[in-house]
Amino acid sequence: MRFEPYVWLAVLAVALLVQPATADDITGAEKILCTTVEATECYAEVGCSAGSPEDWNIPRFVEVDFENQLLSTTEACCERRSSSMKHLERDGDRIFIQGVEASRAYSIVIDQSSGTASSAIALERHVVAAFAYCTPIETTD
Repeated sequence: MRFEPYVWLAVLAVALLVQPATADDITGAEKILCTTVEATECYAEVGCSAGSPEDWNIPRFVEVDFENQLLSTTEACCERRSSSMKHLERDGDRIFIQGVEASRAYSIVIDQSSGTASSAIALERHVVAAFAYCTPIETTD
């Protein structure tokens, strides 16, 4: 799978345009809730277009369960979906999540102190980038 250089440049340009917003410190949280605020879709020969997450069937809210290594939509979502993390790594202030689901590879980077998240979903000659803000979910034991 090879992506044209302009596709990566467009995704990077969109990432640089996103302004910091208020999110929560999620350091040490077992579960977090992320709300997707912006998404961009790129095709190798066509270029990119930005829009709301719903434009590309990206759920607005995603629960991230670090203990069970699971990503899932909330109960309020019209379509219940979940995906097991294949790789979860904490490195300094960042959390890295990767996986494969329905012939798509995904990668997520979360900044623990700011609660901001950047994600990419890759298919052959097609990528979707999404940006989110996260907050801890209180767990009851």
